[in-house]
Amino acid sequence: MQPIEPIPTTLTRAVRLFVERHPSPNGAAVPAHNTYAGYPSSGGLGAWYEFEISVFGIPQRSSGYLATLAELDGCVRQAALPILQSALFFEATSAQVTPRGLLATIVEAVQSTLAPRLESLSWNISPFHTYRWDRAMPQISTLTAVFEFAASHRLNDPTRTVAENQAFFGKCNKLNGHGHNYHLEVSVAVGHASSFGMAQLEQIVDEWVIERFDHMNLNIDCPEFHSMNPSVEHIASTCFSLLSDPFAHAGVELRKVRLWETSKTSATVEHDRHPIVK
Repeated sequence: MQPIEPIPTTLTRAVRLFVERHPSPNGAAVPAHNTYAGYPSSGGLGAWYEFEISVFGIPQRSSGYLATLAELDGCVRQAALPILQSALFFEATSAQVTPRGLLATIVEAVQSTLAPRLESLSWNISPFHTYRWDRAMPQISTLTAVFEFAASHRLNDPTRTVAENQAFFGKCNKLNGHGHNYHLEVSVAVGHASSFGMAQLEQIVDEWVIERFDHMNLNIDCPEFHSMNPSVEHIASTCFSLLSDPFAHAGVELRKVRLWETSKTSATVEHDRHPIVK
């Protein structure tokens, strides 16, 4: 049998770290006992962050590696820790430092070691807020925020008989409907020269989607679904349509909307594809 040649592959690694004013008492290296939770470990007050780094290329045949995990971990920590420590605790102008600006500086430091393999770097500043740099759009940052709203709906197709609707939609066709706690992920592309930030993203989504749908019966209270079944696919596409113009007027581009109906079911609408995936 002919050996299979390696093909281009993306490797992604999560790197978690804790940023303190004084990382160690004497400047000595801190032992790594739990890098899953984060390294350096938390010894006092500070900030915990997670980065996701992706590298792209053809793995070495002998090792099978694009990069060692130690290389990725070390590269991100060496780049990010001093920049974040300075911004959080020592910069006189820290109030003006933005996450997008800091991410760009961290990317430059990481690229000095990993270029041209570096594909993307995401900074999860909380479980619900992400800033992302991608090699395909080097002058753009992608901002992602997660929201929650509660709503009820009933799935019913007026072209089907009562029996056909019950057979097709099952419990989702019950007369009085049922509810979900929806999770909504919204991603926008922002140019490096723009002042647009996470607070403006959240304001627009809250005004145009959350206030419109939260604690509503979608079939009855929301005109968008008077003639359209409020499936997770249709809700996601409606959210995308509602948000596109407000973000464009704010000078940024809506890239993706992903709506989770349950922990197992979601629908996604993307700017450059426009399908709904369930």
